[in-house]
Amino acid sequence: MPSLKANEKTQSPALSGSVGPAPAFGVEARPHFLLEPKACYLNHGAFGALSKPVMQAQSDWRVHVERHPSRFMRDELGGLQRRMADALGAYVGASGENIVLLDNATTGMNAVLRSFVLMPGDEVVTTSHCYNSVLRTLEFVCDRADSRLIIADIPFPIEEPAQAFDAVFTAFSARTRLLVIDHATSKTALVLPIADIIAEAQERGIAVLIDGAHGPGMLDVQIERLGADFYVANAHKWLGAPRGAGMLWAAPERQAFVRPTTISHFVGDGFTAAFDWPGTKDFTPGLCIPAALEFRRQWGEEAITDYCGDLVKAAARQVAKDLGTERGAPDAMTGFMASVALPSDGTQAKKPEAERLRRQLLEDFDIEIDVQALDGRLWMRLCAYIYNQPSDYEQLVGALKKIL
Repeated sequence: MPSLKANEKTQSPALSGSVGPAPAFGVEARPHFLLEPKACYLNHGAFGALSKPVMQAQSDWRVHVERHPSRFMRDELGGLQRRMADALGAYVGASGENIVLLDNATTGMNAVLRSFVLMPGDEVVTTSHCYNSVLRTLEFVCDRADSRLIIADIPFPIEEPAQAFDAVFTAFSARTRLLVIDHATSKTALVLPIADIIAEAQERGIAVLIDGAHGPGMLDVQIERLGADFYVANAHKWLGAPRGAGMLWAAPERQAFVRPTTISHFVGDGFTAAFDWPGTKDFTPGLCIPAALEFRRQWGEEAITDYCGDLVKAAARQVAKDLGTERGAPDAMTGFMASVALPSDGTQAKKPEAERLRRQLLEDFDIEIDVQALDGRLWMRLCAYIYNQPSDYEQLVGALKKIL
């Protein structure tokens, strides 16, 4: 294994990614991003939007790597990755020694699910809001083990968190071995009451895997307080790191049994060693996590939470009122995303209709927003980030009234 200690004589690029004093939110924040000037971008939750300072930090890292690739890979990378894990851990309330950096949340979910030993007749519980790639992975592992996949049907629209808790609770049985649940759902934008759900699962001896793809940067994530067995997340969405930055946290007692799906040289050397070297790739996204944290620090975490949360809640209320429809969830289950129904003519809407509307909004009005067909009805997922402002949602309503 490479020595993997940061080389003090060849100091890598500054980790701060520091920018100057932050502007106000909304239109004054737009110059910090490369978003097209006329784009009404209401889909930050899909792939994020990289800020200019973080993009520069990644460019600096790439130059640093190319100045001496072998030295970087062999002598610097491992120590740097552990420093990045520590920085991310301090942000998400977990020790860095229990965190490994990955390309994305899907990679982490696969690592856990394909390492978890299931036997014939065992049951795995997830919810009707499970992200599609995770659902496909669950079907794969349960089919191979001859185990049962149980879907807890969480109602949507939903009125209160207790409905989600009750749906998951009633899906448990004496044969349940694992619960796989979102911190915040992707399609429907529900912030689930995972603390209460985890406590109930652990009381029954059920292992818990949290899909926290939308957690860091949107929610106050305190992993070690939650009591789950595994927490997987992206850093490229709300946190603001480059695409290709994700993480897996595993409780210490679970680490001996979790390995990456891509087996490389150090699979037998422990949890962090097995994941830290997956083979040669571009490691710069993970190295930009401190720069992303510093960029957010210019505004302040509390200010970001207040602005984005208040904006999306107010926007969802107003859009629903203007369209004569409804929201998908109450404020208590809303982060920086909110679902709003589109008017219905009573016909059963399906995925092609959702995609046609999404493309029409993009091509004819330069509005980027996620549209889903859920239970025969079209729903929009509104997102709010520091560069959004109320006029963005007014523009959306104006476009919809011309289309619908």
